[in-house]
Amino acid sequence: MTKDSVKTNAKRGIKNCRVVEIGVGNFAECLKAGPATCSHALPFGYCFLCMHPRVDDIIENTKKVLKTAKS
Repeated sequence: MTKDSVKTNAKRGIKNCRVVEIGVGNFAECLKAGPATCSHALPFGYCFLCMHPRVDDIIENTKKVLKTAKS
């Protein structure tokens, strides 16, 4: 990963991040396509774990979006 792609990801923020809780500590599975470009994505088997320091906020954002989509 280049320094430029890390900087680009940092500027994006967490607004468009989507994750699913996996029930283990502060870990969540990234739902975005191609998360390997994110500096906070940790490859784990067939998925990517979100290691963002604000993963709890990302989980809440995802729940809000899913709740709104169901309404």
